[in-house]
Amino acid sequence: MCCIWGNSKISKRKQILILHSIPALNLSLCYRFPAFLYLRMKRFEKILFLFLLVSISFSSFAQFDTEFQDTLENKILYNQQKSYGVVLHSLGIGLNYRSGKRLSIFKTRVLEFEFVSMKSYKQVKMINLYVLNSKRYVYGKSNDAFFLRAGVFWKKLLNRKPYWGGVELRFIYGGGLIVGIAKPYYLYIITDISGTGETFSIIPERYDPTKHSNTDIYGKAPFSKGINEITIHPGLLLKAGLNFEFGTQSTKIKALEIGAAIDILPSGLTIMYYETDQIFFPTLYLSISLGKRFNKY
Repeated sequence: MCCIWGNSKISKRKQILILHSIPALNLSLCYRFPAFLYLRMKRFEKILFLFLLVSISFSSFAQFDTEFQDTLENKILYNQQKSYGVVLHSLGIGLNYRSGKRLSIFKTRVLEFEFVSMKSYKQVKMINLYVLNSKRYVYGKSNDAFFLRAGVFWKKLLNRKPYWGGVELRFIYGGGLIVGIAKPYYLYIITDISGTGETFSIIPERYDPTKHSNTDIYGKAPFSKGINEITIHPGLLLKAGLNFEFGTQSTKIKALEIGAAIDILPSGLTIMYYETDQIFFPTLYLSISLGKRFNKY
C-alpha cells in the first residue's frame, strides 16, 4: 500500500514513520490531500487566466484605436480648439462648451460656458403612502436651482503624451461669473374644497410648511409651474482640476476631467425651506469632452 504525496510515491514503512511523527495528522487526509491540492491548483489557474485576460483587454483598449495615429513628423501645434462636454457633479448634472486659444507650447487659455442643475445635500425624494397613485416629490424643497456659468480658465501642460499615443495631463484653473436661477418648487396639494371633508381636489401650490403636511401632498407639480416667478442671483465661480486627454489624433479632443468648483452667491439662494439664503455651493465634478483643434489664420 502506498500513499501519493504531490507527485512522489512513498513506501509503506516511510509512510508509517511520517504518520507517527505527526500525531495530529488524520490518515484519511493522506488520500484526500492530492485531490484537494489538485482542485486548488485548477481554481488558481482559472483565476490567473481571468486576471491575465482582463489585464490584456484593458491594455489593448487603452492603446488600440481605429483612427490614424499621429507620428512625430506629423505633430503640429494648433492654435485654436473647441469642445462640447457633459458634466456630472456632486449636486447635479450639466453641459458645457469651451473655446480655447494656445498661448504657448505649455499653456492654453479657455473660454467656458456651462449650464448645470444644483440641488441640496439634504433633499430626499418621498411619496405619500396614504394616497393611491401618488407621485414622488422632495419634501421641504423651496426652489429648483440652476447655474449659468461663464469663465476664463488656463490649462497648463504637465505631461505630454509620446508620439505613439497615451494620456496627456494638464492642470486647469480659473474663475468667472455665474447667474443663479431659482424657480419656485410647486407641489400638488390635496385640498378640501367642500369644507366638510366630502369633496377633495388636487391643486398646484408652492410648498409652505406652515400650511402643508406630508399627508396633504399628492406629488410634484409640472416643471412649468412657477416659471413666471423665477429670480436671478449673480455670483462668482472658482474652479480647478486635472484634465486627462487621450486619443491618437492631435486634431481631435477626447478628454476626461476631474476637479472641484465653488459657486459663491453674495445675495444667497434658497433651495430647501429651512436653509435660507445659502451663499457657498462647493462641488466635485467629472466631465467628458469631445472636440477638435485647428489653425485659424
